[in-house]
Amino acid sequence: MIKLLNKISDNLLYLVCAVAAFSLLFPGPGSGLGWIVSPLLAFMVFNVSMTINYRDLLQVVKHPFVILWGVFLSFMVMAFFSLVIGKIFLPAFADLSTGQLLLGCLPADISAPLMVYLIGGDTALATAMLVIEMLLTPFVLPNVLTLFGGITLAVPTSYLMVELILIIIIPICIGVFLNSYAGEIGGKKDIWSGIASLCYIMLLFVVVSSNAQTILSLKGVAVIVLLMEISLNLFGYGLAYGTKIIFALEKELFSPLLFIVSTKEFGIAPAVVDIMKVNQAIVIPSTLYAVVQMISSPIMVKAVKRLNPE
Repeated sequence: MIKLLNKISDNLLYLVCAVAAFSLLFPGPGSGLGWIVSPLLAFMVFNVSMTINYRDLLQVVKHPFVILWGVFLSFMVMAFFSLVIGKIFLPAFADLSTGQLLLGCLPADISAPLMVYLIGGDTALATAMLVIEMLLTPFVLPNVLTLFGGITLAVPTSYLMVELILIIIIPICIGVFLNSYAGEIGGKKDIWSGIASLCYIMLLFVVVSSNAQTILSLKGVAVIVLLMEISLNLFGYGLAYGTKIIFALEKELFSPLLFIVSTKEFGIAPAVVDIMKVNQAIVIPSTLYAVVQMISSPIMVKAVKRLNPE
């Protein structure tokens, strides 16, 4: 069993590509499993947290620059770039352009700490950065939308608080406690990262299957939006790599930025649409970005591990 979980973690990229292709071509099996997303996310966060102890979290306060810079890049720079490409490539599609700006303003995705762990980075720092961004979202999101787009959208505060408490905070607290005080359980890091990787694959299966029909129905427009999301994702990686070069960051500090900046918590966009009762097209950029980041993140893990094998 342990060997199987290790193989899942080591071959996450290939499994993700295979599952994404299958889900897009045969969406039926996974299209009705939307209800499982939240439990899977919580279980994934718990398993990643089993690789962290309380001493790791105490070290986070030593890196205020990385935390603040990550917040600035995620909420401001990514939002501005998202606004620009939306204006350039979607001038005739107001709702898609609005959805693109909304995407750029979103906090990091919950899967970011898992990717950081897989490349040997500071998982505790990535987890702390994720929590901070989620806490800031109700205050930052509406102001950035107004600043860059003159847009007023209701922030799904209740959704964010439920996600923060039930999917992030509680699983983290339980995982860190067990890893800190139940050594026999917490010491098996390969097992917990393998289970978290399996959760990631299952999430991809559900996300792609649930949105396959929408993606395929867009035809030519989908190609344009998809290229935009790839550009935004690559821009996020570029910001992290630029920071690494300018400030000579070691891998432990660079890797949290790499995935905190480049990923987006795409589930917030549907919550905004549900509250505001606005056009569902606003969700499309976030939906396509979800697919892009869930494939590109394992690719980046593979690339970083190959370039920095130590």
